Amino acid sequence: MSTTGPLDFKQPSVIGVEDPDIDPDGHIPLELLLTKIEVIVPLWPSYATGPEDRDLLIVCFKQSGQPLVQIENIYKAGDIKPQFIIPIDASHLQVNGVGELWYEVFDSADHPSKSVRRNLTIDHTPIPVDLKQPGFPHKNNYGYLNCDTDPPLWNGVTVSVPALTGFKVGDRVELLWRGYTSLNGSSVEYVRARKRVVRPALSDEDIKGGYLVVIEPYDVHIKPMVEKSSAIVRYKVYRGRKLVGVSEKGSVKIDRVRAGKPPCGP
Repeated sequence: MSTTGPLDFKQPSVIGVEDPDIDPDGHIPLELLLTKIEVIVPLWPSYATGPEDRDLLIVCFKQSGQPLVQIENIYKAGDIKPQFIIPIDASHLQVNGVGELWYEVFDSADHPSKSVRRNLTIDHTPIPVDLKQPGFPHKNNYGYLNCDTDPPLWNGVTVSVPALTGFKVGDRVELLWRGYTSLNGSSVEYVRARKRVVRPALSDEDIKGGYLVVIEPYDVHIKPMVEKSSAIVRYKVYRGRKLVGVSEKGSVKIDRVRAGKPPCGP
């Protein structure tokens, strides 16, 4: 057996859940709550090496309202690998609230070592999918961005994300812009014109008043839409890796053609 004394290990990681330095509450995405989570336990320094050695790994999850979850595995020298993936079934993830996850290791002499505990948050609340749609403050009264738009299209398209009442400082917003060959956001998509804009952490001002995003550069994301085209924009709100809200689609018509003239713009 390798030789070191009892240790306090770092907090365990969970596949699909942000690490504590990013999301201290450890929000578990809904799709994992419905199936399982997988805990990553890296190999501990003092591990079984001899034929008579064995290590006992216990992964623990403690949450008010349900019995303590303890998943035990015994490893001998031939079982040792750089890390171990320990599943926790969805049957243990049914109670909404915050729980603590950690692991303990006992060597052949039953000397204990343990990890620092980390939080995991279980929340089965349905995700709202009807958040207020993003807007286009520079479109005209007919819903168009065109050659008369001010500022001009080649300076970028401004998209307004509305106030996000009910969400939290630090939540992340991902906005997706998509261009189409029709005026109603259907038909063929200009796939290369897609753009994802991430607001990594909402501020209090963002939540109270919303914020603006500029879609650019023009050549990539706007220029493909020449005549009788459109763009669709939708945003999603995340808390850690957990999706907590989806907006309705915002749409705008785009047309850069004038009768008898080439399309406007560089």
